[in-house]
Amino acid sequence: MNFNPTPNCIALICDERGIIQNVIQDGIGLAELIPSQPLGQIVDSSSRIKLLNFLVELRAKGVAFDWEINISKDGQVVPLSLIGVIENESLIIVGARTSYDALNLCDEFMIINTEQSTALRTAIKSQIQNTREQREEDIAFYDEFSRLNNELVTLQRDMAKKNAELERLYAEVQRLAIIDDLTNLYNRRGFFEMGNREIERTKRFGYPLSAIMFDVDYYKKVNDTYGHTIGDHVLAEIAARCCRMLRKVDIFGRLGGDEFSVLMPETQLAGAINVAERLRYSVNQPMQIENTIVTVTISLGVVTLKDTNSNLKELLECADRALYQAKESERNLTCIYGE
Repeated sequence: MNFNPTPNCIALICDERGIIQNVIQDGIGLAELIPSQPLGQIVDSSSRIKLLNFLVELRAKGVAFDWEINISKDGQVVPLSLIGVIENESLIIVGARTSYDALNLCDEFMIINTEQSTALRTAIKSQIQNTREQREEDIAFYDEFSRLNNELVTLQRDMAKKNAELERLYAEVQRLAIIDDLTNLYNRRGFFEMGNREIERTKRFGYPLSAIMFDVDYYKKVNDTYGHTIGDHVLAEIAARCCRMLRKVDIFGRLGGDEFSVLMPETQLAGAINVAERLRYSVNQPMQIENTIVTVTISLGVVTLKDTNSNLKELLECADRALYQAKESERNLTCIYGE
């Protein structure tokens, strides 16, 4: 039995136990392939079980193919695809780098056993075709998977953007719910929400707290004289001037119309009176609104937190009484609750 030389292939004749009887082709360059050596000696340790299974299948069926085995060559691992047939109780085994090389060697089996080699060739062709189809299916699946994954990433990014926009809109809605759009101060709801929290904090830690309530003197006259647009600008300018006089920790709100209120954490009565006077002086300066010079005054009521007005509602009622006292006097005045 002579085989034509074929690169990257080996062809062996073994007995039923897998002992090498003859090397009829060595295109790999395995000098250690000598007769009487077990076939298992040339494979690496990870392939010995696979080799035994290959031999079992070969003995049972008379033909075996497409078994991937690793052999050891100069300390390197060389992968081979094994095929085999049985001829006269001998095992004819071919190992090739690829299934295509192994298929080409099947022509050599024709001189040994036409029936077995033809069946083997047909089986390997079918296996190769299945591999091609499977590869094409894998490529198509990978392409579809990649497309769907890209779509998913795009959808996730779009969703993240939409979620961020929803969060922004929600925050804006929450802000608008407590902010006065004319003055950008807290509206009544916002002032009471923030104010109640500050009252609780003040009572918990025993800090002082004072409040100021004020409104614009004769504000209706401003609207009647200059119009409501100018009147709105006056309120916005008053808010801006007062903000420059207040601290960031102070809670400043427009309770409605021309009525404003300030909560000043950690502030004694004397300090609150000083702030009220600075607010009154600042507001009293002439305002340039469009082409009109407008001068207004404010009246203020000041109160400090005590046991007798221990919640925000009671505190503001006391400040309002002091404000009413200022209005009943000469206006453009700061009055203190209880004095």
